[in-house]
Amino acid sequence: MVFTSGALSAQDAASPSVSTQDQSAVQFDAGVTVSGEYTDNVFLTANDRRSDFVTVVAPWVGLSYRLEDFRLNVEASAEIGRFADNPSEDYEDFFLGAEAQYRISERLFAFGGLDLALDHEGRDSPDEVNGSRPTELRETSGYIGLGGAVSDRSFRLGLNVRDIDYEDTPTSLGSVIDNDDRDRRQLELGGRIGVGRTPTGEYFFQGIYDRRDYDQQFDNQGTGFERSSKGYQVALGYTGAVGPMRGEVLFGLMSLDYDDARFDTTTAVDIGVDLSMPLGERTTLEAIVDRNIEETTLAGASGYISTSAGLRLRHRVSADMSLAAYGFLTRNDYQGFERNDVLLETGVSLRYYLNPRLYLDTNYDFRQRQSDVAGAEFDEHRITLSLGTVLEPRFDADTADLATSSGGGFYAGVQLGDTALQTKVDGPRGSGGNLTADFGDHGATGGVFAGYRNQYGSLVLGAELEAEFSDASWTHLANRDFSVERGNAFALSGVMGLRTVGGNLLYSRFGVVSAEFDSTYQRGSGAPVAISERETGLLFGVGAEIPLGNGFAGRVEYQLRAYDDYPLGAPLGSGSDDNFANIESVARFGLVYDFGKTDMPFENRPKTDFSGFYAGASIGHGTLQSDNSGLRIPGNPANPAFTLDATRGGQGFTGGGFAGYGVVTNGFYIGGEVLAEVSGADWNIERSPEGRIYSMKKTGTLGAALRVGYALNDTVLIYGRAGLVRSQFDVNYTYGSAVVDRNETLDGVRIGAGVEFAVGEKSTVRLEYTQTDYDASSVDYGAGVDQFDTSERMFSVGFSRKF
Repeated sequence: MVFTSGALSAQDAASPSVSTQDQSAVQFDAGVTVSGEYTDNVFLTANDRRSDFVTVVAPWVGLSYRLEDFRLNVEASAEIGRFADNPSEDYEDFFLGAEAQYRISERLFAFGGLDLALDHEGRDSPDEVNGSRPTELRETSGYIGLGGAVSDRSFRLGLNVRDIDYEDTPTSLGSVIDNDDRDRRQLELGGRIGVGRTPTGEYFFQGIYDRRDYDQQFDNQGTGFERSSKGYQVALGYTGAVGPMRGEVLFGLMSLDYDDARFDTTTAVDIGVDLSMPLGERTTLEAIVDRNIEETTLAGASGYISTSAGLRLRHRVSADMSLAAYGFLTRNDYQGFERNDVLLETGVSLRYYLNPRLYLDTNYDFRQRQSDVAGAEFDEHRITLSLGTVLEPRFDADTADLATSSGGGFYAGVQLGDTALQTKVDGPRGSGGNLTADFGDHGATGGVFAGYRNQYGSLVLGAELEAEFSDASWTHLANRDFSVERGNAFALSGVMGLRTVGGNLLYSRFGVVSAEFDSTYQRGSGAPVAISERETGLLFGVGAEIPLGNGFAGRVEYQLRAYDDYPLGAPLGSGSDDNFANIESVARFGLVYDFGKTDMPFENRPKTDFSGFYAGASIGHGTLQSDNSGLRIPGNPANPAFTLDATRGGQGFTGGGFAGYGVVTNGFYIGGEVLAEVSGADWNIERSPEGRIYSMKKTGTLGAALRVGYALNDTVLIYGRAGLVRSQFDVNYTYGSAVVDRNETLDGVRIGAGVEFAVGEKSTVRLEYTQTDYDASSVDYGAGVDQFDTSERMFSVGFSRKF
């Protein structure tokens, strides 16, 4: 981790909400935000989703006191949320904090701080106890320390103490969940010292002692685990600037040893990155990587290693308008327990000041968790509109540059692509049993769209309407036959984007979509049930448009959609219906015509040289599907044997790195590339308490590819790729007393296409879509053999830098 505790970073901290508009010793600012929020998944479940409107009021105050050798910051804030249809989810969170710093001499200062927070645990927490209302908690923390310099080497020494107290949580049955076993105190004692200077920064060594003490010696699990622990963190790092990038990186080791002998010591590599890089006069890109060993009370797990990586983009259009976007990927690897979660969080926000003290925020956020535990996955779309005010003006209305439109108009286009339809099915089986399973398949899609957009400097804002047709469908043939086919869809969305230096448009969209689903269900030889319903959902997408000239542009885009779920069974409404929850991922390529657009002359666009060595990183999302077949012999001799024929399908995220070399000759490009990926794409099926439980999860990939393309107008590279990959899969299969748990390597052929263009000097962004077909595989579980024919489709966004 880059900043391991408040005690080690306090001298760099400053209250972000305290205005510094004047130089007086005492500065005071305050504000309040009132928000209306729509969420399509209040309880963050895969099935039986519930939507709601939430009203949030968030006041805050900040006080700053400055003298020559002393400074004090005090901040207080609150967040009060009220749900329209689910009042049990109402919450009141409060925060009070203070920090101080005193300069003892020119080379020595002392610092300290105290924080008190009354908070609630989100429904996304893996330790959430699923009470009738969210679990409330109180967190108290304080830190003290010394910092300064000795012989031109900086140093910090600090002590940080954190105390967490969880309240008991009521259940819907009237009982109470005892959370006292989660109460704990965490102590960190550490320091940092510089070990070498450069003209633009400093190398440092950092060490921390970590002690975590639980109030109860044993937790409330049936076997009673001792969860107290002690450990350490050591790391080497660099803080300062490298070229245009500024910030901090570190690399080291962290470890925790638990009091319970049944828990193994957890040791992991410590990685920390906190860098910022300007992409222009008004645009900044931040890269963040953080790794920690987190606490859990899941039975059998000592904790989990949480690794988070992401990007944050900030663009200031003018004094009264700004745009922010982010994307983070977090992987939680549980220790001593078979569970791995991958969480994607992404969003975009636009702020517009109606006057220097009053602003309007529009936010869209999307979250999706993939897990190898059936039923633990979810996705959530959130749309928020906020009105806020502050005491201190944020700009001078008489002298500041204000947002003005630099042109806009109507546009229309056509598009073709590939739709991946996945359905999570949850329903009763047998006597008191339950099935949770993932199904899915792919199909072609096509459609038309039209919209209107306006440009403010580099910022593009617009609205778009589209009609789409698809033949995506999947079937499950067994003793129960059921299927889903997706028909036509209509969508309305808002679009926010940025024009790059070459006139290319990078954008995101969010909106509402309505799609028709034809679903069938039949049990044995009983009468089939067929329903055709239009379901409403929310969508999120990212994409790029590449100007082609004469008002035309090419488009590449990827969308994620989640729809309302519905019951389905045979007979329908008998009390034993399954719940069907449909989600989609859509990749498409389009042609856009902008009416009345004046193109930037190609000769005036900055040329991009795609030749030479390069390296970069990418984040992707896609689908993993397996055609699954196998003989099924029911336990009841009266029921006939049958052959399963189904397509298992799931989603997941991929992050990785790549490096390569390319040559451009007369506009034509040819190059080679190697890649390495880590992945969380998987599918699961679990029939409990008796039945089959099996899953497949892709964990990593190594590969090489040939890229061939054309440098369009010397500014954009359009390319195709083909290569070989070798991927690692975790395969689990449990049936009766048979347990198969193995890692297997499958070879695959990967083909795809993409676009790449410059976003800064020597920096490019790429968007690409690939399909990988793997070798067939099988699982022999003793009583039979299941066959799997696996493929993967993935959309990725990459950032690379030339050398």
